[in-house]
Amino acid sequence: MKIGDIFNFTNNRIRIMMFDNKEVFYQTVKEDDTLVYAKNRTLSYYRIPKEYFENNSEFIKNLAFTEKEIEIHKPNLPLRLNFFSGLFWTNIAFRTETDFNEFIESADINPKELKGIENSKVVIFPTSQQQSHKKSILLENKNGSISGNELMIQCFGIQSEYVKSEKPYFSRFRLIPNGREEKRLSGIGIYRLGIKGNLPSYYLGGEISFMEVESEKKLIVE
Repeated sequence: MKIGDIFNFTNNRIRIMMFDNKEVFYQTVKEDDTLVYAKNRTLSYYRIPKEYFENNSEFIKNLAFTEKEIEIHKPNLPLRLNFFSGLFWTNIAFRTETDFNEFIESADINPKELKGIENSKVVIFPTSQQQSHKKSILLENKNGSISGNELMIQCFGIQSEYVKSEKPYFSRFRLIPNGREEKRLSGIGIYRLGIKGNLPSYYLGGEISFMEVESEKKLIVE
């Protein structure tokens, strides 16, 4: 599998936008292999577990990204970064780098190991604790990249508005035959969402992606 490849998946003609060892991100294409939503400057990629995709898709052909597509979608950027267990987003933004480093280190995380984003601009979507995306914020560093420390301090500040101190987790509810089921996801993480105004976008989540929550039974509250 390569970025740009065309597959048949769920009776749709789709194109691989990017992937890692856990998820495949894709968009639907027309018969001429152009993206259905090629003119959209803002979109969220469809996503599916990689193993499921590999077992339920049919390869059609290779089609490398054009330079323009690479510039817009930035498939070289990570799909997930700085995902950790043992802590949660705070309801108060960190005032200094020292305060942030002390908080991270208290969870046995080395601030020097935090990953940044090799792009001058990135759009961040904070998330409610019921897993709905909120108003996005643009982060920018004119030096051409955003360091891991800078990225995380900014993200903690962005997310703080949507965190209740008494609830250190995200919740997902669904109806089941005998009532309602709840899954709880703790931890922190930054996950690729799509593009916003032709800039790479990410959402703030827990220690695994929200897509992975769907099949993770150990998160069910008994």
